[in-house]
Amino acid sequence: MSEVCDMRHAKLMQELRQSGVTIEDIARAWASIDGKRDAFDAEKGKSVSDDITGHYLGYLSEAEELVTRAAKYARERR
Repeated sequence: MSEVCDMRHAKLMQELRQSGVTIEDIARAWASIDGKRDAFDAEKGKSVSDDITGHYLGYLSEAEELVTRAAKYARERR
């Protein structure tokens, strides 16, 4: 990987730590990339039976899995 990418990634990780990013923030960002942020936000706080489209719980679950795997792979790399 190039030094430019390494520096950019280090800056992004620093921004994540300093801003206090949560799993929910990652899920919201993922929903936003998919063009579904409004549905994600509308379903926040609803019960499973009221979560009609599954956007909130689905993206939250995927974000949890993403972070879990990233942490696992980081441990393996060391």
